[in-house]
Amino acid sequence: MLPFEKMIPREREECASLAARAFGDYEYFTDYVPDEKKRRRFLDTMLRIEVKLNDGPATFFTAKDSGQIVAVAMLCPPAYQKPSDMAYMKAGFGKCFLQGGIRDVAAWNTMEGKAGQPCHRLAGEVWYLNLLTVEPKVKGQGIGTKMLRECILPYVKEHGGDTLCLFTNSEENRKFYRKNGFVEFNEQWFAYRGKRLGSWSYQYIF
Repeated sequence: MLPFEKMIPREREECASLAARAFGDYEYFTDYVPDEKKRRRFLDTMLRIEVKLNDGPATFFTAKDSGQIVAVAMLCPPAYQKPSDMAYMKAGFGKCFLQGGIRDVAAWNTMEGKAGQPCHRLAGEVWYLNLLTVEPKVKGQGIGTKMLRECILPYVKEHGGDTLCLFTNSEENRKFYRKNGFVEFNEQWFAYRGKRLGSWSYQYIF
């Protein structure tokens, strides 16, 4: 049985690095920052900032195997407020634009905001799963499913949530969430650099 724990501050860098590795080939990023070297640098910096700024407003969970973090999740409560643009800039987000390319990162940032809107418009005690990712080396071993069923869903229910929502951009993830009881309620399409990216919103109702 994998132990699931809340992330502690000294684990921030490790969690951000894991997420950067996991997202390196995800179309959500490759379509917008196609150059691999730029994308890797952008992801490393952006995710370190994201984890640091949201540790507190959101709750981060880890799954460990032999003491090593193999999965990380970011869960936002109904009262969650995303840090301000100024907070991101003070934390160094300007560097992300330089690393990934100003035009590309700006386009990704705009898409990311629009993709999350259907979830944020839901009414009630709605929790938002901003991140659930597994170390690429151990992907396919059921770790994500266990973390969702044994950690995330019980935590939301215990804290009075009536809905857990998220959006995803891959067919593989769509199958994963449907398998775990989520229902699709919105579809969007984004175009950039001659490519089309689907974005699908899902909700789990308790």
